[in-house]
Amino acid sequence: MTQEQNRDFTMVLPGGSVPARFVTLPDGSPGVEVEGVQFPHLTDEVPHGIRAGTDEQRRVIDDLRRRFKITSEASVLAFDVE
Repeated sequence: MTQEQNRDFTMVLPGGSVPARFVTLPDGSPGVEVEGVQFPHLTDEVPHGIRAGTDEQRRVIDDLRRRFKITSEASVLAFDVE
């Protein structure tokens, strides 16, 4: 994913989309920044996904689920890249 790091993209969710950015996390691993919060970029269970590990990450994911009426309670929030 090196070529994608530090690149803006549109995170497409069921019901809507938000601006996001591929980033490098402090530990050097690939991440995604959305709504000003960084998440690990998960690709093992879905092509693109994020999971909440902190209260701040949980708040962002909960807000996205509410805003776009996403009813899935899966631990990984999957998204498409546009």
